[in-house]
Order: sequence, then C-alpha cells, then structure tokens
Amino acid sequence: MTTTESGPPPRARRRRERGAGERSEPLGNHCAQVVTAEVERADPVAGRRERRAEALRWRSRLWGWTSLPRLRNCGRVTHTRAGGPVVRMSEDETGARRTGLAGLQSCGSPWSCPVCARRIGARRAAEVREVVQAVADRGGSAALVTMTMRHRPGMALSLLWAALSAAWSAVTSGAAWKADKAAFGVVGWLRTVEATIGENGWHLHVHALVVFDGPVSHALMEEIGYGMFGRWERALERKGLSAVAERGGLDVREVQMSADSLDRVSDYLSKVAFEITSPSTKDGRHGNRAPFALLRDALATGLADDCDLWLEWERASHNRRQLTWSQGLREWARLGREATDEEIVAEDLRGEDVLAIAPESWPSVREDVSELLDVIEVDGVAAGIRWLTARGAGWFVPGHHQRGDDQDEDAQGPPRRQRRRGVPRRRGGR
Repeated sequence: MTTTESGPPPRARRRRERGAGERSEPLGNHCAQVVTAEVERADPVAGRRERRAEALRWRSRLWGWTSLPRLRNCGRVTHTRAGGPVVRMSEDETGARRTGLAGLQSCGSPWSCPVCARRIGARRAAEVREVVQAVADRGGSAALVTMTMRHRPGMALSLLWAALSAAWSAVTSGAAWKADKAAFGVVGWLRTVEATIGENGWHLHVHALVVFDGPVSHALMEEIGYGMFGRWERALERKGLSAVAERGGLDVREVQMSADSLDRVSDYLSKVAFEITSPSTKDGRHGNRAPFALLRDALATGLADDCDLWLEWERASHNRRQLTWSQGLREWARLGREATDEEIVAEDLRGEDVLAIAPESWPSVREDVSELLDVIEVDGVAAGIRWLTARGAGWFVPGHHQRGDDQDEDAQGPPRRQRRRGVPRRRGGR
C-alpha cells in the first residue's frame, strides 16, 4: 500500500481529518453495553437461573440437528454407561445454594454450545480482568483496537475468517511490528474475533487489547493503531479484500484504569458468554445478528435460511480459538498456563455430590433438568428427590449406596429399594 492520491492518507493527516469532535472516547465511559437484561434485574439469582435454563433448552434442541458430533453428545450422554449424572451443590457464605451436573460429556465449544460458552466465557472474562488489573498495578496503559474488513453478500464465512487470520498475523509480525513494540513500549496483546450476520452477509472484526509498559497518550495509541491498520489493510488486499479506516474500519480507544472500566473491558472481550439468552441476545446495528441471535431465530422459526447460516457458523468457527494471546503476556500478568476450552468445561464443579440420577432414568429427565436444579437450589435436596419420584425417575444419594453380595458389581445402578429412600443424614448440618 502506498500513500498515493488513490490510497489512504498518511497517519498524521488521518488524525487531523478526523477532527477533535470525532476522537474516540476512553473505553469505560462509552464501551458497548454487554451486561444482560437479567443481571440488571432486582433479583440476579433468578436471572442466573433463567439464563441457565435458556442455555440448557437451546442445547437440547441442538442435539437433533447440529453438525458437530461432540455438541450432539454434550450434556446428553454420560461418561460411562454404568452411571448416571450427579447433582453437585455448593453454598456460599450467605447459605445460597448453587447446583450443577457432573458426569456428562461436554463439547468445549465457545462458539456453538450455549452451555459451554457460558463457562468458557466467564473464565476468559476473569483472565482479561486480571491482565488489565496487572496493567493498572504496574502503572501501564492499554488500548482497545478494533479493526474490520469489507465484505460482499454471499462470501463464505470460512474464506473471510481465513483472510482475517492471515491479516492479523501480518499485523503482529515482521520488522514494522518489532519497531512499533520498541518505540511505544508494547508488552503484548490479546485478541478476540467477533462475528455478525446481516443483509450483506457475514461481517468479522477483531478486538485487540494492546498493553503498554507505561503511560501512553491517546494520540500515540492512535499512531500505533494506524500502523497496525496499514499492515491489516495490505494483507487483506493480498486476499482480494479491503478495509477503510475512515469508514469504520479502525477504532482506537483508551482503557481507563478504573474498577468499572476493568470490568467492562473484560466483559466486552468475552461477551459471547453474556449473549446466549433470548432477552439479551439483541440484534446489532443495522439489523445485524450475533451468532447466538441467529440460533435464537432459527430455533424460534425453523427458517431454512437461518438454519443453514447457523450450520455454516458451526463449521467455520470449529476448532478456532476465541481468545488469542501474544507470547509472554500471560507470564507478564502472572496468569500461568492457559487452560484449553475443553479443560475449562471438564473441570469439576465445586461442591458436594448430593444426588445421583439412575442412568436408565436420565433420558426422561434431561429435557427438564434445569427445573430439577432450580428446585434443589430453592428448596433443598429433599425437594429434588420428590421431583424425581413424582416423575418415576430412579435416584440415590452418592456415598450412601453400599453394594452387597447379592448385587452384581456391574449392575446398571443401585437397587430400586435404595432409590426411593429419603435423604440420609449428612454431615455439615445442611
């Protein structure tokens, strides 16, 4: 790319052309709102349960037609045929209960699974929060750089994503990037990809948090942003695509080092975790829809076009990383080794195993399991047992089932007489 009359103007001229009135506001004051409607309600606990129920509902409806084999089994198939899922419960300092299910297969998809995305997104948001907190603690600064690309109707999402990956590699490699790092004191970056679908097809853009080792003015943040964008634009041109900085292709915002801003940045960069329920899965600007909004519409209407677009999304996003880190940034922030998406969802839930569902009863229970979890959280384990018994489902309390000589070691569950018992006395006074 050269700065001819047909090309983009030099960096300094670009900044003058934008004018003072068009200056990007510091992130934290005007960051996109990503907190869900439920969280803002007076009863956040009820909102959490509603989000969980919605995610479980959406996943159960995906079982029958998803193109991803692991998603087809996620939350539906147990780890082994010899046992059913287990309800695990924990209590906080106020005595409020939280429940979850253990012993089920999980897919670990942060892009396509409504349930796994919630757990992965929450972890990633916490990690981003730690990075920005480290920046604040060490007297550094950070900028949120957003870069987009032009697209045409009908372009395949896989081709656009491949071009995005190549362009980002060009942004953060080579002599120019090394020079920018040295000149501006760049510690590193972390990056996420956001996608929407609209009348003009798929639209992808990159959000990158660029970390500096000391105070950096907004003007200098814009300077490095334009350098990044120049490499981005040239790499896209090699792929037959384009981007224009003055038409929404580039946005550089300063991250304010306040507690509120740190929370907003971490949520913003992992906001997929907060956009998977119908009240909060809003359409974007100009009628564009995020992928989970597309899924919402596909499940609600069954329109073939929406279903086909969702399957395209599954295929194109499969096995792609949602959050990418520059080398050394995690060590600088003292975060340690990054857990994979699969490791995050496979981690054991905290708490005590309070109730196990017989394997032969699980198929009849799984469609309404969110209701069971709600009942136990609100009214306790005894209420959960009554819920299962009313549906003719087998159950037992883990740790209280003793095998005797009359029971086959490979039996498919506890004896029926033990499934119908009340709750044995447990330690802890719960």
